[in-house]
Amino acid sequence: MESTIEDHTNYETLEKDIAKELNDKNRFVAMKERRETSVLSSDIVASISHGKLLTLWRGVSILKDPLSLTIMQQLLWELKPRTVIEFGAYKGGSALWTADMLKMFGCKSRVISIDINLSLLDAVARESPDVEFIEGDLFHVEKCFPGDFLKNLPHPWYLMEDAHVNMTRVLEYFDTFLEPGDYICIEDTHPLHSAVVDQGLMKELYSYTEFAIGQAKLNELKTFVMGRSDRYQVDQRYTDFFGYNATWNMNGYLRRV
Repeated sequence: MESTIEDHTNYETLEKDIAKELNDKNRFVAMKERRETSVLSSDIVASISHGKLLTLWRGVSILKDPLSLTIMQQLLWELKPRTVIEFGAYKGGSALWTADMLKMFGCKSRVISIDINLSLLDAVARESPDVEFIEGDLFHVEKCFPGDFLKNLPHPWYLMEDAHVNMTRVLEYFDTFLEPGDYICIEDTHPLHSAVVDQGLMKELYSYTEFAIGQAKLNELKTFVMGRSDRYQVDQRYTDFFGYNATWNMNGYLRRV
């Protein structure tokens, strides 16, 4: 039996549309121009969280949703950072994935990940020659990352804030060392993001507002950026890659200008 399926896509037009999107010069906007809304509902967040918590990279828990993994892969390819600093290592899966992506892209990047307790690191991540893990307290960020050390790290930088600890102070400290073209990703700023890590695996619903930390992080992010509106812009290509703020990192992809 012959197939009756026909592809009527005009690929020439499609390629032009894609190129237009990728070359949009209006992608960078001030934080004040962004709404605190998202196409992701509470049901969608809870549902995707189930798979997020079960996602492994080379057998190591990564704690990244599929939207973020795609967005970050696109960002890493475009930026090709020489230095990546991750705040919050957990099992090491996120840093391992990032280092593997950059290595595959042919980038000579230094990937550094810090946590107050590295005892949870998976052996695969710990033994990777492409990631440097630092055990340190971000309440003493200047001791963990001395100025002389940071000044010698090559740019562009890509910072990933996923520790949820002393965030404002950490951003203020690193602001001194960031250069135009560097990026910061503030993770888990979606107001529905829960402080209960296993939210997607819980069988019974609960009040998101009772446990949510996303709004608190978003508020801190706004305060930090509003005082430096001439230095940071939101990259809408990544915040809105799958729809308006269709990301756990609401308004959280920032470019130093």
